[in-house]
Amino acid sequence: MKNNYLYTPMPEMHNEMIPVTIGCSYSKCLFCDLNMGRKFYIYPLEEIKSYIKNRKEYYKDKRIVPKKFNLLEGNPLSLDTDFLEKVLETINEKFDIKYISMFARTIDIMNKSDQELLRLKDLKMDRLSIGIESGSDEVLNYHRKGIDSKGQLEALRRLESLGIDYSTYIMLGLGGKKWSLVHAEKTAEFLNKLNPFEVVLVTTVVFKGAALVEEVRNGNFQRLRVRETLTEERDLIGKLELNTILNASHKTNSLPLRGKLPEHKDLLIKKINEHLELSDRELLAAERKKWNIWDWE
Repeated sequence: MKNNYLYTPMPEMHNEMIPVTIGCSYSKCLFCDLNMGRKFYIYPLEEIKSYIKNRKEYYKDKRIVPKKFNLLEGNPLSLDTDFLEKVLETINEKFDIKYISMFARTIDIMNKSDQELLRLKDLKMDRLSIGIESGSDEVLNYHRKGIDSKGQLEALRRLESLGIDYSTYIMLGLGGKKWSLVHAEKTAEFLNKLNPFEVVLVTTVVFKGAALVEEVRNGNFQRLRVRETLTEERDLIGKLELNTILNASHKTNSLPLRGKLPEHKDLLIKKINEHLELSDRELLAAERKKWNIWDWE
């Protein structure tokens, strides 16, 4: 299979990864560099089956054999249901499975019938990782997400009604300076209507391959400083009223955090407030050190 850097969901990063696609079928969001000039690519079914068979052979004499799997990359759920069924069936034939996860867009969910989603669930599809990004329609529209908050809410409630678990990705700073307050408020309001098993917080980074670069250059998007992003994160967490895991340990974040809501809510906010006691110079130095370490990995 092609040798590419592949994105994996944080809640599923220790699963066995099965390459199915490269990139994202949508590839229009301003903030995203997932394709970086690549066309969306679907591996041939026989190539995928061969890969799964080879992984089965690899684990034949191993003490620990994976039970949790993740289909790569950006949104495999966009593929034809019959194609996905054949992939899931092959994994089921070769391994004793607990669940099979994947990244998905809410549009992908809406484009499948309940019957199709249940067919995939019967083949152990569960714990989808969904890029919600924001609960604010202003932010979603600006970044060309392709769906509004109402549509995203409907998609996730469909998953809940069918008994399919999911995690959500939220992007701190996605509203820039203009929409920071509404981004935090509307995102918390959105999440409080749902029951994701995990909420993943990442910080918006202007990657060189993203269309957002030009928006920054022409002044249409003003990035948040480290202190402003931490303040937005604190405001968001403070407004959350749901039972879930909050995972803000992603490398893009200034302060790694992880805890259970609502039990650890006050502790998480306390840690942010303590970090905010650092001077701007200290915050910036820590940020530079973090990115330097990332470059080495």
